[in-house]
Amino acid sequence: MKNTIMAVIIFLLLLTACDNEVNNNTVNTGTDSPADYTVTYSAEGPDVSRFLGRQWAKEGSDFIWIFKNDGTVSVIHCCGDLEDNQFGYLLCGNVLITYGAEEGVAVIEATTFTMADNDVSFTRDNGTKFIRGEADTGSSADLPVVLSNNLLGTWQGEDGTKYTFSSDTGLQINSRQYGYFALYNELLTLGPLVDGETAGLRYYTFNRKENKLYLKRSDGQKYILSLSK
Repeated sequence: MKNTIMAVIIFLLLLTACDNEVNNNTVNTGTDSPADYTVTYSAEGPDVSRFLGRQWAKEGSDFIWIFKNDGTVSVIHCCGDLEDNQFGYLLCGNVLITYGAEEGVAVIEATTFTMADNDVSFTRDNGTKFIRGEADTGSSADLPVVLSNNLLGTWQGEDGTKYTFSSDTGLQINSRQYGYFALYNELLTLGPLVDGETAGLRYYTFNRKENKLYLKRSDGQKYILSLSK
């Protein structure tokens, strides 16, 4: 496997959640699950502000991506329609993770990438290139990414493990640092983030019931977390 880490189709089945479990979404990944994928993480990478406030034309297509300050990507389609929340994204050092679809079923892509001089373009290591376009008046590069979701805060697992979800895409599990983003009832995490070492990608569905958080990993492992006072 080269620098491209994954492109895996997620079929989303909208099922009713129980009071004490997450939605039973099905993850169709073939022989592997997202937990099986790792990427060599480097802390050296462009700040997210270099992506924000601009339109990015996806080369070889009619789609234009706009990275928003809330951790989502809006997409301008060939007809000119602007569709919000088509992707969630996470930028950690040299790694870019996106989850969503311009059309059809959602896809997770986790790749390293290269930003061109003067930020005129960036290229993911799966060969997908984006070319910087005009400014986007609906977002600002001066503002950091600020997430808003049901995960924010510090939670404790039944084994005593502490999970702190921050609005800046940071997740701390005990003393280890991760990155994350949540889209609807789905969660992706990357880590632990140690410069020069491999970081694993994990996919979960989640459901919050008051001060309880129920997580289900793609391999079927379940976690029940309690909100810390």
